[in-house]
Amino acid sequence: MPRSKSINPIKATALILIAMGLLMSIPIKSIVLHYQFSEFQSDYIALCIKMNILFLLSYLAIKRLNIEHIAGMSPDYKWKYKSLNLIPFYIFLIGMASVASKDFSEVIPFNVLLLFIGCLSVGFAEEFLFRGVLQPLFLHAYISKKRGLLFGVGAAAFSFGLFHLINLFSSESILPVITQVIYATFIGFFFGVMVLKTNKIVPIAITHALINFFFSIQFLPGLQPENIPDNTESIGALIIPILLPFPLFCIGLILLPKINIAKVKEKLLTNYK
Repeated sequence: MPRSKSINPIKATALILIAMGLLMSIPIKSIVLHYQFSEFQSDYIALCIKMNILFLLSYLAIKRLNIEHIAGMSPDYKWKYKSLNLIPFYIFLIGMASVASKDFSEVIPFNVLLLFIGCLSVGFAEEFLFRGVLQPLFLHAYISKKRGLLFGVGAAAFSFGLFHLINLFSSESILPVITQVIYATFIGFFFGVMVLKTNKIVPIAITHALINFFFSIQFLPGLQPENIPDNTESIGALIIPILLPFPLFCIGLILLPKINIAKVKEKLLTNYK
């Protein structure tokens, strides 16, 4: 019997979230600061290191569990419905519009590169873990049950949302963090549907990275004044991040019934043979 058949996805999720919390708590930033990097640079260098560790572990787990087909990593299944990957483009435009009038003259190019690499690392690490590892485990456990496809994709997306509770340990207040949980769950659901619909995880990881990048540009040193008013708990700051991915969540709900469950089961059987 393959090892993956005996894995309880709920217990696996709990253990993974705990392990991720421990990984994120490693004080790599304090070590990097000793090498004369700025606060921003130290943050992103530490983030890149942690996320690349997470990506490597997720990649190895997919290989070890033999779930490449359902995880969107197998060359046996062609990249289908490529145009669907353009749907989140409206989020890119909103992100770019938020900094279109900014003065970039004091922004250090190395910081832009570091930001991009950091976002790329996060995109690949989170997608390979949540859509590549956890979603197949949930699908395998529940695909044969009523609404099993919805539960499998939704459970992995909700786990992705819960991961953002870790931000409570970085002195963020609870309301903005709850907003992040909802945002991540909505967009994670869309990504989960897309992996099953298109058969590929890498384009989704790149999309994830670009969304993070375009919305993080505004925080580049030299682009923001040093004293920024704290409005993170204003009504707009709490609601807009939820409304932004909501269309993607709705599109995911529309596309989900169009997924061929027999094909999903075929991928699972191929993986778990």
